Amino acid sequence: MTTATASVRERIRDIVVAELEVEGEIEETGDFVEEYDADSLSLITIVSRVEKELGIRVPKDELSEMNNLSRTYEIVEAHASGAGDAA
Repeated sequence: MTTATASVRERIRDIVVAELEVEGEIEETGDFVEEYDADSLSLITIVSRVEKELGIRVPKDELSEMNNLSRTYEIVEAHASGAGDAA
């Protein structure tokens, strides 16, 4: 993992922790809804903040896959690197 990737992951983690109001550590594979009691509004806010703060656009068909930190990292990194851009 590069320093840039580590920085992006830290920003994503900070967004998720803030929006889900997690105290302590958040597990990378912990399900946002089942383990951290996220509701649909908090999930939308996470995606919106990630897109805005990192300058990316996540395709609608991938939004439901962003259910934990690990999967969110993968999706964001794929679109941040330009992979999957159809525009």
